[in-house]
Amino acid sequence: MKLLRETIRRILQEAYELDDEQIHRKQSLERGAGSWGKKLAKAAGLQDKSDQLSDREALKIYQQELQSDRQGKKMIQAFKRGDVTILHSFEYQGATGQAGMGGTSKEKLASDWIKKYGKTGTDALSVCAYYEPNTSSVGTRQAIYGNAGFVLSAKGVILKGYPVFVGEQDLMTQTLGAVDSKMKAHWKQSGIPKRPSVEKGDHGGFMGMTRLGRLKRVGYSAETVLDNWKVVGTYISYADKSDGDIRNFVADSLAIGLPCNVYGPKGKLINRHEP
Repeated sequence: MKLLRETIRRILQEAYELDDEQIHRKQSLERGAGSWGKKLAKAAGLQDKSDQLSDREALKIYQQELQSDRQGKKMIQAFKRGDVTILHSFEYQGATGQAGMGGTSKEKLASDWIKKYGKTGTDALSVCAYYEPNTSSVGTRQAIYGNAGFVLSAKGVILKGYPVFVGEQDLMTQTLGAVDSKMKAHWKQSGIPKRPSVEKGDHGGFMGMTRLGRLKRVGYSAETVLDNWKVVGTYISYADKSDGDIRNFVADSLAIGLPCNVYGPKGKLINRHEP
């Protein structure tokens, strides 16, 4: 419980003051690409303090709702225990990667990724979450599209951790690989925060799930911000992979003591290799 309180306090309280060089980069992005440039700037951590505070207040409201509801508490426990499938892909290229601003992983094997980022971390990660447990097929309730479909067809690590925000769509959160060295140094002790944009759905509510039942109905989260995470396995899909690619990835995972899920089309679990 103490760790949970500390996690929430850190997520909600931190704000960073941009220096002159960072303000210039932010303004250049916004002039060059308008509203999309503002989203790119946010993904690179280049937000005014007022925008950070606005996002923080929205996240505070979300966390209060998440923790005040019995179903919300069930969702927190499901993520912390790893009762739902949480995937982070090595191959996913977000908006900053496509714009040449960094943020795309180049690791081919799980052992390489873990050497760089560790088996546990407090730098919040963008992941996709699926209602089913990581010992079974996913997408059994709803067809999977968008980010969640791409991540499932790639390769990466299986995680558990604290759900900072469980989104129904791409959140345009801060991308670790696109954040500059000054920000990384500032957040070295506490971990780089990620906050979703203050956007609302058709009914006025924040586009985030606060109940496990909602995740069950929708089937998956297109982007979840996960903090205090731990690697509990790896996964790879047969999509665009050779048999040799699969064998090498599985062998690497087992060599470092991690189970490996091999998925087929539409999230079907073909095999789960245990160390």
